[in-house]
Amino acid sequence: MFFDDEPHGVFLLIDNKSFYASCEAVARGLNPLKVPLVVLSEAENTNGGLILATSPEAKHLFHLKANVSRKRDLPNDPRLWVVPPRMNLYIQRNLQINQIFHQFTTEKEVWPYSIDESILDMTHTWRLFGNSVREVARLIQKTVRQKLGLYTTVGIGDNPVQAKLALDL
Repeated sequence: MFFDDEPHGVFLLIDNKSFYASCEAVARGLNPLKVPLVVLSEAENTNGGLILATSPEAKHLFHLKANVSRKRDLPNDPRLWVVPPRMNLYIQRNLQINQIFHQFTTEKEVWPYSIDESILDMTHTWRLFGNSVREVARLIQKTVRQKLGLYTTVGIGDNPVQAKLALDL
């Protein structure tokens, strides 16, 4: 594969960990990494109920997977939080997260990739915030965590494709 046509520089692909479940946990004053929580849609087209998001703890304890597990897969366990989806909340958090990213690079250099992922072109600004790109990535993670209570993961690359691969691998 040739990447000559890809932009070159310093790119971060930032993903919000278990985004819907994390937003729901934080909204309830819970730690998104420690609470077993699932976001369950019971819309008519979900064949009895579809789990849209699963917290890391729910994955660990109950072996549930988002967009694969169904309502019928849920254990009858009092520790498990089952909540309905609130898309307006997730959109609002996405906008807030991207506003935080604008503190680190220009608005035109923040490219929302999906509701829970954004690409940041940090080529011209990362040196303003730290001594290494990794240090700046950690600062961004810390800022999102402190302001919104959400955890993020970051892929770093010379272009957006490499950043996405770094994140996923």
